[in-house]
Amino acid sequence: MIGRSHIVLGVASAATASAAGWVPFSLATLMSAALGSLAPDLDTERSMLGCRVPWLSRPLSRLVGHRTVTHSLAVPGVLALALIGWLGAAGLYSPFGGFLVGYVSHIVADLMTGGCWALYPLARGRLALWPHAKTGSFREYLLLLFCLGGLGYMSYLCLVQNNRPAFLQSATGSHRGRSLPKHHMAFIA
Repeated sequence: MIGRSHIVLGVASAATASAAGWVPFSLATLMSAALGSLAPDLDTERSMLGCRVPWLSRPLSRLVGHRTVTHSLAVPGVLALALIGWLGAAGLYSPFGGFLVGYVSHIVADLMTGGCWALYPLARGRLALWPHAKTGSFREYLLLLFCLGGLGYMSYLCLVQNNRPAFLQSATGSHRGRSLPKHHMAFIA
């Protein structure tokens, strides 16, 4: 996907994660999700973020190539573990958690636009999901709209109907029929 599409999808993913109670809904969270959605493309200086830090993107590109190591799900996994070690589990419920949501949304989006090394170091090679769309094509925009519709529907279920998955209900302590937590009320209004 192109940079703008990654930003839109990353911010929408963070808003949905906020509706589910995984990250706080704040401007800092949304901005960090936007930054996280661009971070995997630091491995090329032709990207929206990479062209602003060529001193980092050029050596990284020569060292690992594009859509390889930085596009691995291991990277946000290691970052999450480091965050938990540094701030505890509550550190994930912060703008740092929003960064991780944006990072993962980038990888998932690239799986649908050519593939990437999502399972590195377990597997070296591109993994791609169907439907496949060429980066920057009309199909990419259709895929983006479909993803945004799905995220919007998931947010609706979490916020308006308070219909959360069972694993999330036990994690947050909220159950069907209860009122929404205060941090969700600001999102609805």
